[in-house]
Amino acid sequence: MTSLEELNKNISVDSTDYNDCIDVIEHEYYINGINAQIRMHYIKFDGNGFPMIKALAKMLYTYIIDYCIATRNRPEPLTTRQSAKLIKQARDLFRHPEVSDDSPDKTGEAGELLLFFLMESVLKAPQLVSKMELKTNHKDEVKGSDGIHARLNEKTGLVDFFFGESKLYQDSSSAIADAIKSVDQFHNIEMYQHEFIMVTKHFKYADEKTRDAITSLFIHGEPGPSVSINHACLIGYDFKGFKKLSVIGTSDEINKEFLDVFVKDGERLTKLIQKRFDNFDKKHIKFEVFFLPFPSVVAFRNAFNAALD
Repeated sequence: MTSLEELNKNISVDSTDYNDCIDVIEHEYYINGINAQIRMHYIKFDGNGFPMIKALAKMLYTYIIDYCIATRNRPEPLTTRQSAKLIKQARDLFRHPEVSDDSPDKTGEAGELLLFFLMESVLKAPQLVSKMELKTNHKDEVKGSDGIHARLNEKTGLVDFFFGESKLYQDSSSAIADAIKSVDQFHNIEMYQHEFIMVTKHFKYADEKTRDAITSLFIHGEPGPSVSINHACLIGYDFKGFKKLSVIGTSDEINKEFLDVFVKDGERLTKLIQKRFDNFDKKHIKFEVFFLPFPSVVAFRNAFNAALD
């Protein structure tokens, strides 16, 4: 087994946690003119037919050590005292303001952690750099992408790099527009070169052979023939369809009613992102687009901040 084949073993997210809180629907929506995979995910409903927002937020909280602290900087296995210290260290890296419609949370950290969770659980691409850990001040914003992940693609033999872009907005159109704009700027200023350097200098794991194998994939800061550049975009938005659901009925009936409404919304979402991609001139870049509707993105962010507190 080569060092690169060891890369995929570094996933920290347990698939059981994903299956407990999130699901995905099959659909026939496609993007033309660019390699972009649409993924329509949704938060599961509890037995009363209410989306499990708080459960998802609390589950994400359990991954703050994995997300924030490089494994090479923490002992394995952790003692209870070491775990308590690292949890506090990780919590202190987050900014967690009170969020409201009038005072929106502009940190985006809840969405970034959620995207980390999706890239590991769905794309099976482990995080390469713990960017949160590199902040010199918890009030600072993380520069560059919202996450650097990679996996060895067993089908193509390429190493797929995923640069994250998380947008949790009330309006889906604005979220899509800003996500594509951020990716465009990312390449216009060749930010990917900085991200590749970060992988070399701040590789998350203690496995130097794997780090060196990844570093060798780049030629003068540019991706070589064994590298595929991808962007994983999380588009979270307030979905009006939740307000149309029946307040009575079994959870299964409400869930089915929601899925019927959500899959229809996929046509609107596909048209919105197709319009943006039509004007996007970097057609060689590949995309994984996660659509995730919320009753309220504000409520989700507040639930995550409450879990942090």
